[in-house]
Amino acid sequence: MPSLGQTSDEIRIAQWLKKPGEAVVEGEPLLEVETDKATLEVEASSSGILVAIVHESGTVVSAGALIGWIGERGDEIPVEEDAPAVAPPSAPAQAREPGEPAAAPSQPGRVLAAPVVRALAREHGLEISELRGSGPGGRVEREDVLAAIAQPRPEGELVPAQRRAIATRLVRAAAVPQFSLATTVELTRALADLEATPSATITHLLLRAVGAALRLHPELNRVWVDDGPRLRTIEPIRVGLAVAAEGRLLVPSLADPDTGPLAALVPRVEALVGDARGGRIAAEHAGAAAVTVSNLGMFGIDWFQAIVDPDQAAILAAGAVKRSPVVTDDGIAAVSQIELVLSVDHRVADGATAARFLQELKAELE
Repeated sequence: MPSLGQTSDEIRIAQWLKKPGEAVVEGEPLLEVETDKATLEVEASSSGILVAIVHESGTVVSAGALIGWIGERGDEIPVEEDAPAVAPPSAPAQAREPGEPAAAPSQPGRVLAAPVVRALAREHGLEISELRGSGPGGRVEREDVLAAIAQPRPEGELVPAQRRAIATRLVRAAAVPQFSLATTVELTRALADLEATPSATITHLLLRAVGAALRLHPELNRVWVDDGPRLRTIEPIRVGLAVAAEGRLLVPSLADPDTGPLAALVPRVEALVGDARGGRIAAEHAGAAAVTVSNLGMFGIDWFQAIVDPDQAAILAAGAVKRSPVVTDDGIAAVSQIELVLSVDHRVADGATAARFLQELKAELE
């Protein structure tokens, strides 16, 4: 199970899209999983035959856990010490005892609980790791959750899991040394492009301009990695888009948004936003991005500063398009402008580097 870039280490297998014995092609969706933020597709890491499934649908596992085997037909499956192996389709599967949860094996610091018990705890805003389990090996049972529900609760509304995930990530982000730069961009030519492209918006122009600027300034198309530490380049160029949906804040990404005509970008963004607002991120939109675009202009916000995600290099905050008086060679004229604020991880880039990137972004839009 890949990490999927999520804040929680618990990943629930929603459903397998292939059955044991079926052919698998590298890169195609293999299963769907649920995290504390969204439903995601997990792609096959190689081609072959899905020989065996180790963890069935409904099981909660951690990133890095063995969940299945892809090989050749007739391959024997080695027995892992830390994971129950499921026999290939030609052999009968070992039945579980009645009532035994299909949970991940015990790991240090991991709470044992059946998926239905975890779901009950989440439904009532309880943290499964904080409950005392009465089952074998300290496993949290349904009765333990019901007992916790019956206990007097402190006043105040419990924070939903999605909001807790956002809070956890923001606490990490607050520890990142970051600075912000601002510029005013004239949109006369950009708005003319929009008029010629039905359904296109300022967001599409921003995504395209950020992609083009990253291509010319690759020093900002990389992220800080504590292991080393080192700087990891993002390939191909991807630009994230902040999407708010029902208490969640998701950041799916687009690959190479600056290539091709503006009209071709419209349906790509529409699909990305639609999935995100539905709590899903397709595999093609789940890749890492160094820079994210956050546009609050539709709410009439003049300008704002956004916080850099701890796993990115920068975030561009865009305000509303406004008509402002500008001094020109012919006098004073009303010109459409937008305020852009670029916040940058200071470990990745210094002020001069960020300024050149923002200067290029301004030139692209103008």
